[in-house]
Amino acid sequence: MGDLTLEQLDAARRDPVVFSRVILGEPLWDHQLEVATSQARYRVLCAGRRAGKTRVFGVLALHRMFAVPGSRVLLVSAGRTSVVRTHKEIAGMARGPVSGTSIEDDQVMTLTLSNGSVLESVTQSVNAVRSADVDLLIIDEAGFVEQSVWESAEPTIGARPGSRVLVASSPWRGPGHFFHDLWRQGMEAPDAEVSSWHWPSTVSPFVDAHWLEGVRERNAPDYFAREYLAEWTGATGSYFDSDEIDAVTVDEPLLDPGEPGALAGVGSVSGGVDWGMQRDAHALVVVAALPEPDERGRTRYAVRFIEERYRTSYEAWIERLVELGGRGGFAFARLCSETNGVGQMSTQVLARRLWEDTGRDVVEPLSTTAKLKQDLFGFARLLIQQKRLLLPRHPSLLQQLRALEFETTDSGVMRIAVPDRIGHDDVAMAFAMALQPLMAGELVPVPEARVVTMEDILEDDLTTGLEAYQQFRDSHLDSQMFGFPSLTDWRLP
Repeated sequence: MGDLTLEQLDAARRDPVVFSRVILGEPLWDHQLEVATSQARYRVLCAGRRAGKTRVFGVLALHRMFAVPGSRVLLVSAGRTSVVRTHKEIAGMARGPVSGTSIEDDQVMTLTLSNGSVLESVTQSVNAVRSADVDLLIIDEAGFVEQSVWESAEPTIGARPGSRVLVASSPWRGPGHFFHDLWRQGMEAPDAEVSSWHWPSTVSPFVDAHWLEGVRERNAPDYFAREYLAEWTGATGSYFDSDEIDAVTVDEPLLDPGEPGALAGVGSVSGGVDWGMQRDAHALVVVAALPEPDERGRTRYAVRFIEERYRTSYEAWIERLVELGGRGGFAFARLCSETNGVGQMSTQVLARRLWEDTGRDVVEPLSTTAKLKQDLFGFARLLIQQKRLLLPRHPSLLQQLRALEFETTDSGVMRIAVPDRIGHDDVAMAFAMALQPLMAGELVPVPEARVVTMEDILEDDLTTGLEAYQQFRDSHLDSQMFGFPSLTDWRLP
């Protein structure tokens, strides 16, 4: 840096693009240049993960502090973790003529340059942002910053000539929140006051496209759209698309566990239990793997059994579940049971009764929080969009899935439920809970029965034939969700 000429230093003071390249040694990426050179007083970014917004924060903050001695920059973020990370990244960019001293305490982090310019980084708090005037106000994770905090922070730029605001976040909150409204204003009618940009994760030259496609396949569509595509998905509306549900609905009849041999070859299954209140029904939904994978080799699933019972006592419902999941019934790898409200004690009794009947601990208690419901229904939607989950033409299930609505709260939490004005969601919740074990590991489909004759065994010798069977069983021991073929599958002519 000592070799810089006066002309280079002067150019760096006047132009943040030159400053980034010459002083910081970190040239801006193509999509960052327009934001860095914009003269709009409010610059608003709706950005996906790893799109480069922190880099822009650092360049613009350090450029202002370098170009105008005595400048004051205020960085506000939604949480302690994010503000610490962002402050440290900016402080790490400071070098040469913009090297300074960074100090951290419980309330505020500061970076002070030798020319008297200061960066203060704080978490969202009305008291923390009610400070002296600032030249650059940066709001990070703006979708999670409360409106009251913004209303306290915005006036800090009011009395400083040439002051600017930089606001960025993934797309959270809706109309009436400052981030949503500013971004819409800057996109629909950009001017010298407000300009906006849309940065999906794909704009970054360092984001691996193959990795990103894997993220898309592993996560719920709403989550991926918000966090990586930086797309607003709406604050309220129907959760499932009716056309997508129709595309995976089949006329295949459900299993009848009471029919002799009906469960043969089904293998291990996962289930979900919802406990009814006065107006709701008890519900059980069972999901199994299909023998044929999809065209990409991924396991496909189907809802194979549904039962809902109204006006049934908890004791009678528990006994019915033990009948369905006990000896001779479904081979549950996991049976997820709701523990909210009346489900707490009922789940404990069900777990004990199934243990007594089968000697296996298969019941998994689930407290259905808003976050868990978002994860479960998001996973269901992902499987449906991939056409990897077949649904039966069951009236209650289809009606409730179509009636599910979502609402994004001011805190960014998504609530998913069937509105009271429409009906119940007991079968839909049992369906969602039945998918929970699949989020951690796949059910393995039972292969078709293998018929082995005496000639097959004696072709080499008896020992070789038995060893072949043992190798077959051993090759599947890695999965706890596999229904092993019994010795009856080895039939003699």
